[in-house]
Amino acid sequence: MNTALALMRASHFPQTLAMTVFLAVAATITSVQGWQLVLFIAAVLSGQLSVGWMNDFVDAKLDQSVSRSEKPVVTGALSQSSLKVPIAIALVLTIPLSILAAGWIGGLAHVSAVASAHVYNFHLSRTIWSWLPYVVSFALLPLFVAQAASNSLFPEPLMIVLFALVGFIAHLLNALPDIEIDRQAGKGGLAVSLGRKGSLWLTVGLVAGAVPVVVFFVIQLSM
Repeated sequence: MNTALALMRASHFPQTLAMTVFLAVAATITSVQGWQLVLFIAAVLSGQLSVGWMNDFVDAKLDQSVSRSEKPVVTGALSQSSLKVPIAIALVLTIPLSILAAGWIGGLAHVSAVASAHVYNFHLSRTIWSWLPYVVSFALLPLFVAQAASNSLFPEPLMIVLFALVGFIAHLLNALPDIEIDRQAGKGGLAVSLGRKGSLWLTVGLVAGAVPVVVFFVIQLSM
């Protein structure tokens, strides 16, 4: 039980749950139902778990160096190596579940979104380009949702733009609490470069940019 709870915490559970629920709602709205919806949710959950666990695996030494007590690897509840098997299982499951849920096009879109998130974990999380994998991953998700609803359905370009903006905003909001920790550790990232005030202003600007996209999209749907 303790190991299960530690694995849940290491998965970045609030973010994992939020993304799974968000995409489940989006899929339900687009008429994904029954076993198709179950497979869709399972694919999303597997992908998110792999990303969360990999993040803690890659950042284990950094987290230990700054004594991040909320991290199971730091407290000793998990060892870094004990994350390898869960990561492998989650990654292996993500591929067939995604294809079963949304066909080859939608499934590969989701697999690519998960792969982009892992590029963030391994290469870009501490660079000025830390926002890019979020934008790419979120931009691919509407295709995954649309193809799960119907293999002949493709998302509106405005929906892709909106999801990309949401991805950028999600990155900044996710990075804000860790700015001082990352700076203390001498690590980069867009939020670290901008600072708390700059990151907040950029977030406000992106939200302001997303609002007219939402309004225009709603108007387009109602016509």
